[in-house]
Order: sequence, then C-alpha cells, then structure tokens
Amino acid sequence: MRINYKKLNPLGFHLLKLLQDKDIRNIILYGGSSSGKSYSVAQIILIFTLFEGSNTLVMRKVGASIKDSIYQDFKSAAAQLKIDKYFKFIDGLKTIKCLVNDGRIVFKGLDDSEKIKGLSSFKRIVLDEWSEFFYADYKQIRLRLRAKEGQQLIYTFNPIKETHWIKKEVIDKQKWHDYSMRVILDGELLPEELTQVKSIKINEPLAMMHHRTGEIIEHPADTVMIQTTYLNNFWVVGSPDGTYGFYDEQCIATFEQDRLLDPDYYNVYALGEWGVLRTGSEFFASFNRAKHVRKTEFNPELPIHISVDNNVLPYISCSYWQVSYDGGIHICQIGETCSESPNNSVRKAARQVAGKLKKFGVCKVYLHGDASTRNASTMDEAKRSWLDLYIDTLTQEGIEVIDCVGNQNPPVAMSGEFINAIYEGMIADVDMTIGEECLVSIEDYMSVQKDANGAILKTRIKNKTTGQTYEEYGHLSDTCRYLVCDILKEMFIKFSNRRKRNLYVRDGIVSYYNPNGDYRYKADFMYIIPNINGKFGMVHGRQCGDSRWHIVHAELSDTVSTEVMMQHILSCTPSQVFIECGSSYYPFVKELRKEMSGVRVLREGADIDKRVAATSDYVRRLILFNERLVDESESYNTFVCNMLDYNKNGISKEASAVLSGFARCAAKSFSVVDVL
Repeated sequence: MRINYKKLNPLGFHLLKLLQDKDIRNIILYGGSSSGKSYSVAQIILIFTLFEGSNTLVMRKVGASIKDSIYQDFKSAAAQLKIDKYFKFIDGLKTIKCLVNDGRIVFKGLDDSEKIKGLSSFKRIVLDEWSEFFYADYKQIRLRLRAKEGQQLIYTFNPIKETHWIKKEVIDKQKWHDYSMRVILDGELLPEELTQVKSIKINEPLAMMHHRTGEIIEHPADTVMIQTTYLNNFWVVGSPDGTYGFYDEQCIATFEQDRLLDPDYYNVYALGEWGVLRTGSEFFASFNRAKHVRKTEFNPELPIHISVDNNVLPYISCSYWQVSYDGGIHICQIGETCSESPNNSVRKAARQVAGKLKKFGVCKVYLHGDASTRNASTMDEAKRSWLDLYIDTLTQEGIEVIDCVGNQNPPVAMSGEFINAIYEGMIADVDMTIGEECLVSIEDYMSVQKDANGAILKTRIKNKTTGQTYEEYGHLSDTCRYLVCDILKEMFIKFSNRRKRNLYVRDGIVSYYNPNGDYRYKADFMYIIPNINGKFGMVHGRQCGDSRWHIVHAELSDTVSTEVMMQHILSCTPSQVFIECGSSYYPFVKELRKEMSGVRVLREGADIDKRVAATSDYVRRLILFNERLVDESESYNTFVCNMLDYNKNGISKEASAVLSGFARCAAKSFSVVDVL
C-alpha cells in the first residue's frame, strides 16, 4: 500500500507510525478546534481497515450525535483518499464494511458503561469527544478491551477545565517525557515540516511483576499524548510548500480576532490548552485570568487568613490569603484546599488545612467563612456548631485561631458587584491577585454564573456513580466573598449603600446629608417599633428647612428589654416619641411618660408592605441619612442595610416598617391619634 503524503496532515503521519507499534496501547489526541484530530483518525483508521482487515469501534457518549459528526468524517475521508469504492457505508446501522476483507468500522453511542460487552472482537476503539464520557465509562472500556494482540484505544477531545477527570485521573497521575517527532515510514525519514505538531509526550515504563513467573519486569511505555492546533492543519494554513492543502483566510482571521478580543476562548479553542470558556453571564465577570492571576509566594512577615465554606459536596472549601497594606491594600490568594471524599468531614478537612498551614510555618491564623457554620449542629453530642468543631480541630493541631466569622453573610449580589469593582480598579488603592497554583479556585471564579437577581446561580449536577446531587461551582467563590467583605468591611458598607437598587434609591445612590453642616432644625421626633419580627427598631429625625428630615440616630437590633429601650430614648432627648406597639407595651409607655412629655402610642400597622409602598416616594425625596454614621456606627449601619435589602416580598422589612411609620408621621406633621 502506497500513500500520497499530500492527503495527510502531520497528525496522520504520527498515527501511521503509532498504529503499527504493538507496545502502544493508548493514543491521546487533544488540542484546539480545526486541528484535524477526528478527520486524521478517520483517514488512518480507514487505511488500516483496508490494510489489516481489522475491526474498529468508534464511540461517542451520545449516539444521536454520531451520524452528523464523526460518521460523516469517515465518509468524507474515504472520498478524499479515493478509497470509498472499497467500502460499503450502511447509514442505518452506522457501520462501514470493507469490501476486500472482513474489516468493519462500527459506530455506537454509550448510555451505560456497564452495558459494554463484546469488545474483544475489535482491535481498536476510538472515543471521540472523550471529555463527554464519564470516568467510569473509561475504566470499563479500558478493562474490557482484551484477548487480542496489538489492541489500542484512541481518544480525541478538546481540553476545557483543568479539574476535569481526564486531567486529574489520567494525565496528572502519570509522568510524561518528550517523545521524538521523527517519523520513519517504509525506511524513509519524513521531512520535519510534514510532521510538526505542537507537542508529543510518552509516559514512563512501569515496573511490574510477571504473574506467571513472579519476575519483576519492565512494562514498556504504552501511552502517547499528542497536542495539535489549527496551525498543524494544512487545510487551514496550507502546506509548507504551498502546493496542496488550503489556506483558509476567514478561519485564520476568526482565530486572530479571538486572540485579541477573547484570549480565554482562544487559549482553549485555538491553542488547545486547558482552561474555562466564558459565557458572558459570569458572577465574577470582571475577573481576568491574564490580568489577575500570577505566581504568588507566602510572605512570612504577613499574617495569614483562611476562609471556609462547609458544603460537603463536591468538597469542603478553604482558601488561603494574605493582605499587604504597603502603598495601598493588596489582597492575595496564596493557596486552596478542597477536601474531597473521604476527607470531606469537618475534622478531616480541618486537619488537612492544619497540615498546609504547618508547611507555611504558620501557627496562628485568622478564620473567616460562612456565618451559618455557627449554627448548632446534631453532628456533635454537645451540639457544638460546625465552626466550633473546625476551630477545635485546628487548635488540637497546634494552630491558634482568631475567629473572624461574622454573624451574617454579606449580600451575595452586592458582594459580587463589590469584588468585580475591585477587579476593574474602581475601588481606590485596592487590588486582588490570585495565585496561579490555585487551579480549582480559578476555575470556580471563571465558571460560576449569575442568576436573574445578580446572585450566584445554584446549578446542581448529579454524580452518576453515587446518585448524589450538588452545586458544582460557587463554593470557593463564597470563601472569596466572605474574606474580602470582612477585610474591607468599611469599604464594602460604603459601596453597598451607594449601589443598592431598591425603593429608596434616588439618582443611583441613597440620599445623604453633610453632618458637619450648620443646620437650623425646626422640629424633631423619634419613631419606635419595640418588636417587629423579633427586632427592636428606632429612628430619630430632625426637620431641616420646610420639608427635609435628617436621620440623626437609627437602630435595628434584637428585641431589647424595656429598661434598655428607656435608656435609648432618653439618651437621644427627642422632643416627641411615637411608639407603634401592642397593648403589652402600654405599661412601659406609662413609665416613659413619667420621664418625658410628648409620648404617643400608635396601633400596630395592619399592612406594613402597603405602608412602605405608600411612603417610599416621600423617603426618596425628603429623608436623608448620615453617611459618616453608616461607616462608624454598627447599629446605624445595620438599620440602613436592612432598609436597603427590603423588597416587594416583604423580606428584611423591619427597618422599612419603622421608616415608613416615621415618614407617615412626618408627612402628617404629627397629626396622629394617640391610642393610650
């Protein structure tokens, strides 16, 4: 058999060589789009079917996609090689029979790896779009191809995410060495320009025991991995001498545009490198791998912060950070720990983290994370929380823990917007860097999607083996949010209050007044709801001019005792006090009236949401807040944040209920009926 070299790409020559090597069991072909992987496989399989009379099984994960994809490649390749007259194409059965021998090429989809039977009759199996298969599929096929000399498995795929099982379980678990690109066919060394691909690697030989003789033998290297790109396809860039192939200027221009405008897409689809494809609806849309990822090192002169998320599946997440304040605020992620099964329990995960901290030489750590980890748990006889057990384990391992976990998590959408603003350079003197070794984190930051409300999209996937469902992405992104909003708490609060979008926003921000101004106040009063959803709410305003009101005090906290409530009221010295309450608070009102005049009682509102809606325009136009107190006073800030988080479904309604009562009284110039 003589082959016209002008029919083949460089990959085709390597396959001609490898398919005749009985030591080579696995041939992994990966790379970018338009690199000719599947087409070259089709050409060479057809040639060897004609040459050897061997049988080949071509598989895809989903059978329905075969007819219009890889099967058509085989038909086109046969016509291009001018050998189609030697084959019969049975479209209905998706089978190709060789008319000069008993060789056949069978195309099948794979629905269940347990159904793989009868592979011994095939000399070669091709797994096209290998990345779509499950790990269990791969293991079953590999084990069931047996009892015939020179059997081979050929895999083709485009690499996408670095955490894919192909990379984790197959590629990363072997040692690889460069493999010679020289191709000798029929005793002739082919010119290098005809066989040049991006890279070729081969695995190491394996020392093993011969099960019949008991001798230790060396099993030769049996896996070759070839990477190709569109630059190795003569039907995209033309042949080296320009006499055959095709120079596809439009295709090349498209790749060049991607190189300039979408480097992540170009890196995966053009260059065939591991990466993540962006969709345009990412939660961290401003995160740029090229800009924000670089090599980082632990700085022993800086404290170390860790941030944890306690979701068990797919792993318990922990990210490691350091913050420098030299010439600005520089936040740097230096590591990650993803505690997968069997280490995805609180104590085992904590021990893994302790081990990494010890490698850094660290014996003290600042701990951030999910506020829900403080909740009491049934996992422990003493009903200690997940966080208690985590801290206890770190302490037992000799790590001093400074607990920085908040009592509530930052709002998801707003914290994402804040971090995006940092990536964009919109927060003065703050920048973030992610270490290039944090591969799972980088993939998470690039992959996690945004839902219709701007929060993280909770997309769940199912583990085919265990049947368990879990959220694939977002866990390390959560640890990032917790850490950044803790470290930059004051900046986040200020940013949050300026960027909220709700009933009370006017011209893009909440309205503030200058607390340092010289104002002449005409009137003032305080509005209180002692108990709404278990919260104590209070707002004290002063009238400036004819209509505007400055909120000089505000508080939202857990319900307080009447003694504490009395102290709050008297310390503010309001001219009048309106208390919206039930009859159980009437005795308190009578006691308060002994201390001051102008105390009035109002019936509890029947429809708070309707009142909020009716007064929201008044609040937007005429009520101003103290921005300095938002930054400096925790109680004032809590009130404002709760107010801004209110929505039409009545979520976070406590502050809005108090403010709407205040607005109603202000609008009516205190003409309200005292019910006591």
